[in-house]
Amino acid sequence: MLSVLFLMWFLSGFVMMYHTYPSLTEQQRMAHAEALSANHPEAPSIVYESAPPIQHPPHLSALSLQQVAGRPVVSMTDSLGERLYDARTGRPIKRFSASELLTIALQWQSPAAPPPHLLDTLGEIDIWLIGAMPFNEYPIYHYALNDGRGSELYLSSRTGRALQLTDSRSRFWAWLGAIPHWIYITKLRATGRQPWTDTVLWLSGLGILMTLSGIVVGLRSMFLARRRRKSTASTITPYKKTLFRWHHIFGLCFGLFVLTWIFSGFMSLTDAPQSLWPVRGQLSARDIYADSLQPSTFTLPTQRLLQSDNIKKVEWIEMGHRPYYRVWTAEETYLVDASDSTARRVTLSADDCGRIVKAALHQATPVSTEMLTSYDNYYVSQHRKLPLPVCRVTVDDADGSTFYINPLTADCRYYNDNRRAGKWMYSGLHALNTPFFACHPMLRQVVMWMLLIGGTAVSLTGLFLAVGYIRRKLRSKCEMLCVRHQNPA
Repeated sequence: MLSVLFLMWFLSGFVMMYHTYPSLTEQQRMAHAEALSANHPEAPSIVYESAPPIQHPPHLSALSLQQVAGRPVVSMTDSLGERLYDARTGRPIKRFSASELLTIALQWQSPAAPPPHLLDTLGEIDIWLIGAMPFNEYPIYHYALNDGRGSELYLSSRTGRALQLTDSRSRFWAWLGAIPHWIYITKLRATGRQPWTDTVLWLSGLGILMTLSGIVVGLRSMFLARRRRKSTASTITPYKKTLFRWHHIFGLCFGLFVLTWIFSGFMSLTDAPQSLWPVRGQLSARDIYADSLQPSTFTLPTQRLLQSDNIKKVEWIEMGHRPYYRVWTAEETYLVDASDSTARRVTLSADDCGRIVKAALHQATPVSTEMLTSYDNYYVSQHRKLPLPVCRVTVDDADGSTFYINPLTADCRYYNDNRRAGKWMYSGLHALNTPFFACHPMLRQVVMWMLLIGGTAVSLTGLFLAVGYIRRKLRSKCEMLCVRHQNPA
């Protein structure tokens, strides 16, 4: 069984180099979202003043404004979760109606095309929603779009948010790549992530043991063959049968890669052991933002902010004791200083980022800052998806904390010693995700193809040997049964 699983992992790995599981980014959602307008008679001004019926929850951790199905919607998040309100009246929004969701779906295709067709109203997860984990979004409306690409859109009835968008091409490659590679089975993910995680960890753990034993047996056979024959260094295998011989040779050449690949797949679902890399603090990327938003500090009215064209979303954030609006358009995301009466874009400097991190630490811990214009070992992307420049803020603490802050959007990534170890154990080994290969993508593809071909050869020859072994055992068993039948005691 494990030989079949290994072969499936390696073959799907070829596809995963170029096609992954379909998913939506926030920028894609903004490209199809409705624009906010300050001139509309129903547009909000300052959210907290224009909607007095809203009960302001304590420790408000997130606040945003969007136009959804023709009305401005405020999203508020605190310890109780996310709640939506109509910004015109302050009334809570429990669900969006079928007609409102159809209005949202129309934004995802050409106005000249026929209206989207409702395929299903889902009350449970399906294969294309596994990555979104939409357990609080049911019922989910599943539409077929008339765009000539076979596109299908999934909308949350609770938030109106697009959860997934697939087309014929992405679905085809996902069935060959990501779905078998990640063992995406709807029954395993129907109630949550843990059953699937446990299954994959057990399978990859058994795979590690099988690969280790194969390497030990292979090396032992090689050394015994050399000692027994006392021949030249070219004799590395004692096996005379072709299939045994090639499996042994492929295992000696690529066995270590198979081991590191299975091990890194295991590490993708767990953390590096804290016994080796202890975590002393509880910092995260979220810590650079204030725990509780203070609406009184946002001096700039949203109506003045919305005088700019094509704004799709406004998000309230507070960093380093200063308020900012994070503004989304169809083309870009940027920061606006919310403490001034004039809408002014902000690009964070290295000093700003250092001040923000110091404020987040709540203590006099030394920090050093550097504006990076190229990737380092931990802020790196093989497909150049992570933006540059980025400010790296290094904290002089026991965990080796490092924050990577985008100066244009204030998006943040966080690493400590434990996460750095985990990065090498997973993406470093599994996908060769390093600055060198990010700068030499063609070389990475060549290396990956060579390793995947080698892993496929090991798995395929191992599978043939396993099938042959089972056939021999079955034939022997059948012969014994026939003998017993012909010669009863």
